[in-house]
Amino acid sequence: MIPSRTIDGIRSCDMFKIYCDCGNIVSLDKCTVRMKKQLKKDIECTVCRNYRISMDIDHINSIFDGTLDEESTA
Repeated sequence: MIPSRTIDGIRSCDMFKIYCDCGNIVSLDKCTVRMKKQLKKDIECTVCRNYRISMDIDHINSIFDGTLDEESTA
């Protein structure tokens, strides 16, 4: 039997399953998925999202540190 609520209290009928580019199948909040589709953003699992954000932060930090390799951004 599938539980009616997730650990954080979200009802399972309010969740949407997605297949991420990395191969993970995850459940996301339907409202979040709907908003991302309207904004034409990629819908990704939390692992990919966290990795992308980490890479963005590293890139921004390298810009401010002056260590950005100009050839790697081309």
